[in-house]
Amino acid sequence: MKRITLLSTILILFSCTENPFGGKKKIANRTITGRVVLDHVESYPNGFHDGVLVWSEGLGLHATTDIDGTFELVLPASSEQSSGAIVDGDYTIHFFLGNYLISNISVSFAAGQIVNDSKLINLQGEISRDISLTRILGVHTSISPEIITSGFDSEVEVIIELTPDRPPIFMNIRKVVTQRDEIYTGLLFKDEKTNNLMYSFDIDTASTMREFIAGPTKNIVINFDYVNVNLPTGNYEVIPYFMIDRKDIPQGILSVLGAGYNTFSENFFNFPFYRTGGKLVVQ
Repeated sequence: MKRITLLSTILILFSCTENPFGGKKKIANRTITGRVVLDHVESYPNGFHDGVLVWSEGLGLHATTDIDGTFELVLPASSEQSSGAIVDGDYTIHFFLGNYLISNISVSFAAGQIVNDSKLINLQGEISRDISLTRILGVHTSISPEIITSGFDSEVEVIIELTPDRPPIFMNIRKVVTQRDEIYTGLLFKDEKTNNLMYSFDIDTASTMREFIAGPTKNIVINFDYVNVNLPTGNYEVIPYFMIDRKDIPQGILSVLGAGYNTFSENFFNFPFYRTGGKLVVQ
């Protein structure tokens, strides 16, 4: 019985997070956690900070922030490199939204563990400061009428207000250019319950064109005849199709988004972007 008791005691000691023989303290890291805060957005719960793509270059891990801005990257469980653990070195974690500047931090690993940095991250993988993202372009969509009642057969007006914070800004947007005017188009109707594409509005002769957006604001107006729309009862988000022309997005982030993220299709929903407004209720 004494031998069994002694063996059990040794096993318990080795299972602790600290080496019982005076070695360095080791904690079995499983996650990297933190919080992202968006510029021009109220603090949670008055404002939501969700949808930010968190991507770790070199680690092959990604996640998205929750409504309060928190995120969690799940790390390999093993401390042995042969079992898939993280190779010693420095790794960059990027934080991305399509209309915000990219922020990043650098995290170091040694012997399969996070290296403690009192100004950035502790041994438990908890980032000690908020990650702030600076806005490039504000987007607010207004719809009139916001509520579609039974029998409605008139035009719906969609106004997209663009506020460039860091000009110059060039956008790729769908429109038709005539000798007299520019006609904007390209709307995607997403079911808020299922997140599926339910309807898209476009003009057959439209194409995606590059356009300079000057400050302080620019309003884009899109009108469509609702008589041709057959949306079931429900709540929808009307999403205008356009992308900021930018060259600073790492290829790894684009790979995570998947094929078609930049096309006028349901795949566009995969592109992280912060918008306000755009709510449509069909009764």
